[in-house]
Amino acid sequence: MDENQADNGKEHRPEHKVTIVVDDHKHSVRAGAWIVRDLKAAVGVDPAKVLAEITPQGLKDLDDGAKIEVHEGQRFMSHARSGGSS
Repeated sequence: MDENQADNGKEHRPEHKVTIVVDDHKHSVRAGAWIVRDLKAAVGVDPAKVLAEITPQGLKDLDDGAKIEVHEGQRFMSHARSGGSS
């Protein structure tokens, strides 16, 4: 098997890259499904912060364990977690 074939028998295709904006910085990442914590790591967001998607309806906080579909032009911001216990 050459390096262009995947182990599962499916044809290997190059990753499709898209540009997203996180905290006013552009990042090129692969399009498609991401676990939020992995996306945060890929774009350099502090794991202690919340990643929020900027939507026409306002900010939508994303749970670190949630799966999201990443596409061209999405905008995100990070912010401190709120409501912690002491």
